[in-house]
Amino acid sequence: MIIDNHVHLLFEESDPQSFLRGCIRTGTAIFTRESGQGADPDALYENSMAILSDREGDKLVARMDEAGIDRAILLPLDLGLGCSEPAVTEPGYLNAAEKNRLSFEATQRHSGRLFTYLGVDPRRRGAAALFRRGLEEWQTKGLKLHPAAGFYPHDPLCNPLYEIALEAGVPVVIHSGTEPAPLKAHFSQPCYIDAVAADYPDLKIIIAHCGHGWWREALDLALSKPNLYVDFSGWQLEYSGRPDYLYRPLRAAIDLLGPWRVLFGTDGSLTDIIVPPHEWVKAWREPQSAAGISFAAEELAIVLGGAAARLHGWD
Repeated sequence: MIIDNHVHLLFEESDPQSFLRGCIRTGTAIFTRESGQGADPDALYENSMAILSDREGDKLVARMDEAGIDRAILLPLDLGLGCSEPAVTEPGYLNAAEKNRLSFEATQRHSGRLFTYLGVDPRRRGAAALFRRGLEEWQTKGLKLHPAAGFYPHDPLCNPLYEIALEAGVPVVIHSGTEPAPLKAHFSQPCYIDAVAADYPDLKIIIAHCGHGWWREALDLALSKPNLYVDFSGWQLEYSGRPDYLYRPLRAAIDLLGPWRVLFGTDGSLTDIIVPPHEWVKAWREPQSAAGISFAAEELAIVLGGAAARLHGWD
């Protein structure tokens, strides 16, 4: 079984325009890094949205079928406060409750294939109540926090959410690493997640993206905190053209933590433009390392699905 532990539904109103366009600017820089010029960010935005826009999860499941991914976990983002809520005044803007409800509806439309966490900014009025609603009404499988929106994960205002997750026995995914403008990465350094793991040693916490450039810090912290997991979603930028930029930290993660605390993810759908999901899965199932970095088939089977199945109590 292959489980995508980190995926998003993308459509015109899903997130603040400033964030979506920030992602496109980052993509444009990547696509033109050799020439340093060429791509039009506005044109790339329009083309990308036309291809990836997917309110109900139909395109996501089609890509999963092509890639051989059995299940995927939706992680709704609540980024408005980190973007000065520019999209609140736009027609059709979704508030946090509406966005999480749409994710739940996608899981009902694709029962057995899609599952969802609840994403909320802890600074929101009623954040804890929304999380409880997700657990009671929307079959929420965990909590997603995105500190780059402007808060630290070890801030006491997050504690009510952690306590609810601990009570419900569900994991918490916390973003770590860089993010496009207008979000700010300094809130997302793994060291701040370490404080949460220390305060809640029985809470299972996933360091999203293994901290990207802070991956050594993330692994060092997880080595001493057995309730910390890492996912390697969103590493398509590092992998593209330079596969060992993925395989070296992945090998280190498995060696240090064991495969049962290392999780596979795509971070789609924007990353699908860089490396399509079927190619991303192949990169994990059939790694081609110039440096000779290798993985046992048993390790890859655990990372690609077994670890997530155990974490979520799936047979």
